[in-house]
Amino acid sequence: MSEETWSESRQPRDFHQLLDEDGGLLDGANVPDLDDTELVDLYRTMVTTRTLEDKMLNMQRSGEASLVARSRGEEATSLGTAAALDEDDWVFYTYRQNAALLHWNVPMAKIILGTTGQEPETIAEGLGDWESPVNFAPDYTPVAVNVTNAAGSAMTDRFRNRDTVSMVFVGDGSTSEGSFHDGVNFAGVFDAPVVIVVQNNQWAISEPAKRQTAAETFAQKAEAYGVPHTRVDGNDVLAVYDAASDAVERARDGNGPTLIECVTYRMGNHNTSDNAALYRDEDELKAEWAERDPIDRFSTYLGHRNLLDDDRREEIQSEVDNEVADAVETARNVPDTDPMRMFDHHLHGTSWRETHQRTEFQREREGTNPFTDFTGDEFDTDQWDEQGPSLGVDVLPLDPDTEEVETEELNVVTAVNRTLHQEMDRDDAIRILGYDIGPIGGVYRATEGLLDAFGGERVIDTPLSENGIIGTAAGMAMRDDRPIPEIQFMGFFYPAFGQFMYAVAKMYERSGGNVEMPMTIRMAYGGGIKALEYHQESTETLEIHVPGVRVVCPSTPYQTKGLLASSIRCDDPVVFMEPKRIYRGFEERVPTDEYTLPLDEARLVRQGADVTVLTWGAMVRHAKSAADEIDADVEIIDLVSLSPLDVDTILQSVKKTGRCVVVQEARRTLGLGAELSALINEYALDRLKAPVKRATGYDVHFPDNDIEDDYLTDAERAKDAIEAVMSYEF
Repeated sequence: MSEETWSESRQPRDFHQLLDEDGGLLDGANVPDLDDTELVDLYRTMVTTRTLEDKMLNMQRSGEASLVARSRGEEATSLGTAAALDEDDWVFYTYRQNAALLHWNVPMAKIILGTTGQEPETIAEGLGDWESPVNFAPDYTPVAVNVTNAAGSAMTDRFRNRDTVSMVFVGDGSTSEGSFHDGVNFAGVFDAPVVIVVQNNQWAISEPAKRQTAAETFAQKAEAYGVPHTRVDGNDVLAVYDAASDAVERARDGNGPTLIECVTYRMGNHNTSDNAALYRDEDELKAEWAERDPIDRFSTYLGHRNLLDDDRREEIQSEVDNEVADAVETARNVPDTDPMRMFDHHLHGTSWRETHQRTEFQREREGTNPFTDFTGDEFDTDQWDEQGPSLGVDVLPLDPDTEEVETEELNVVTAVNRTLHQEMDRDDAIRILGYDIGPIGGVYRATEGLLDAFGGERVIDTPLSENGIIGTAAGMAMRDDRPIPEIQFMGFFYPAFGQFMYAVAKMYERSGGNVEMPMTIRMAYGGGIKALEYHQESTETLEIHVPGVRVVCPSTPYQTKGLLASSIRCDDPVVFMEPKRIYRGFEERVPTDEYTLPLDEARLVRQGADVTVLTWGAMVRHAKSAADEIDADVEIIDLVSLSPLDVDTILQSVKKTGRCVVVQEARRTLGLGAELSALINEYALDRLKAPVKRATGYDVHFPDNDIEDDYLTDAERAKDAIEAVMSYEF
């Protein structure tokens, strides 16, 4: 072996095993309680898996499929573990568990279509009515994200006293990811009924297991989190089933999680883009692992029990070949996905932007130039004008200025607290989670009193991990809960951004609309309180850029209560930005009764004819102060919904005034103001009397306390921008 080739260090062989390497039953081994038919079915499923994957490999080589990752040599691991589940359990799998899917009656054609790239709705329509008795979440390509989601799924089952078990699969390389550690830690802390299967196939693409951990085994990683663990011969399907059955039973009986390390080997390449010969000594495969092939070993065992002979093996292979051929034909007959489907299942309802871009794309397909419209007026806005009711929210306006209603004086943070209490009292599916939210009521006291009112299974103090908080909340949202995770400061959100992108924003679209993600992420944002580094960030641009998520920002206590209630009731994930700069800045009359406000409508704060100011959150008060000091008729629009934007209101105002200023706290470059400027340039340029100006933060890191006020956008900076625009004429 050359110096450039890495060799896998020998791992201990003290794993659970029932069959020897020749397929014989070890002395004293207790065979699981499976009847003859079930035993033969296990063999048949492994044969089917290998045959199907070999066929998909050929399809990839002929250009019919894109990327194929086979499980050759690992079939016993996913099959033996998944076979221990019951109907209605949940599986969070990756790309090497086809045997688990086949065991639970997922059509072979669906697995094939997963490699050819059809959208999930197209696949479902093409295959007709079929349903697996076990719930499979959409497969995960970003590794280890599924561990945290599975922990959240299991936490919901525990809190709801259900006997459902969640099972999650990861490879040995995935155990190096933060989401793996967060998931195992949360599962252990909350005694979640989840079985974590580490499929240790010795290689994470080209990296050997010894490059993933200095620990002797991967099972040992569970020790740090107080999670029971075991190691099993992953090429012995009976031993895998035996270990998984114990773990599933333990979880179902309320005794918490188990981690199972299945020691197996990836006999082929990582996928069809890989060449294992570049980094792996093939003698390792031949000498150590080929003789332990899980299909051959189990076939020999069944032969010893007179359940298989050569004729029956050939008969099964022939039947499987025909089934695979039929599945390939079925897959080939599923029509190509309609490209218009790329716009589906991002959010409930339809926004101006989606309607507009659908029309653009339709023109492009028809051979018409999609960029010849300069007004935006010709697009049909009926759909998005009426989107409110389709969000799952009944709008219940109660305006204390125009109606005789009972009110109380609230500031923004007390409005948050009142609304959380109101909604948790209304709906048992609502749980809030985060750190410091329990006994002390959060660092801003926004959750004060909720633990006493609703208990520790609904007000969940978590480990200190934003990634774990968002990841488990996503799993809860998939399982009938409406979680409200709290991120103490927007600058702490960075570690959770992977979960936000991979699971929260994407799951509804990836499932073809079958898996909703009703969750509200509360985030205190912005400066103005002389906090420490990373406690003052305004990074709404990052969240706005992500499809499949709503971003909402109130500017008053009245808005806070109505918008937060709407966010919690919405079937989409919502980022609820709370401007801590005005948490306790002022009070106003707020109805004591429950009410909701639209999540997709901007608010006219002040009517004017000379210039439009677009702003949101804490900046609204500064914009009003600036408008009071300037000799111009200023119209102020509080955007409220930062994504999707209320484009109609924005354009109507700018077309009326002919001038526009954006006032934002965040940095200038690629901030929301840049998008607003581009939008106005595209659809209202002919109405403008001056360029759009942006009064913003500077493109620097947020400074230290002594010069924070110099950095922050305020009324003076906003006034200067308005005056500059008013003095300009094209």
